Amino acid sequence: MNFLLLQINDSLFPIGSYTHSFGLESYVAQQILQNQQDAKAYLHSYLHTQILYTDLLSIKLSFEAEDIGSILHYESLLYASMAATPSRKGMQKIGTRFIKTIQSLPLKPHALFESYLHQSLYFMYPISYATFCKAYIGDFESALKHYMYAQIANALTNCVKLIPLAQSEGQAILYALCAEFDEVYAKLQTLTQEDFCCAWAYNEIKAMQHEYLYSKLYMS
Repeated sequence: MNFLLLQINDSLFPIGSYTHSFGLESYVAQQILQNQQDAKAYLHSYLHTQILYTDLLSIKLSFEAEDIGSILHYESLLYASMAATPSRKGMQKIGTRFIKTIQSLPLKPHALFESYLHQSLYFMYPISYATFCKAYIGDFESALKHYMYAQIANALTNCVKLIPLAQSEGQAILYALCAEFDEVYAKLQTLTQEDFCCAWAYNEIKAMQHEYLYSKLYMS
């Protein structure tokens, strides 16, 4: 059991994920998501599109990269692909908080991660996470599956608060989605750089609309 991996994916790890919905709040404000069935359908699509082709593929490509230059290249592509300003800035803020929190831990310096700290222009969270895990964890599958669970659990928490749902309804959704993780992981193995950020256009639109909501609880 790698407790450092558990720590950096725990909801109490202070990176500010709870302040971002990445477009989810727009769905609720427009009454597109109103109940448990709606939330489950949304999270299923979110997992199999946005999370898979953007976040998880970012991690995969970063682990496969031969040098820091390739990692930074993927980070610039990720930054450019996020058309919605709130989501793009949100991903950067989470990444920056992740880096600052990591730097507060008494870890031995690692050449790859130190290079990333000094050369990155964006600190996009999936890339920051992947580079750290590549340097300090080493186990790609564990790093990826912990991340996948953490992101879906965080999105589910937002659904429970926004719609709202009963805690038991949320846990039933999470249990069902966890059964799909191996399928998503297997699909990821077939993806390449050509598939990078081929995500969910509708969700990107909702993320753009979030910027203009009359009132909102989340930053994105």
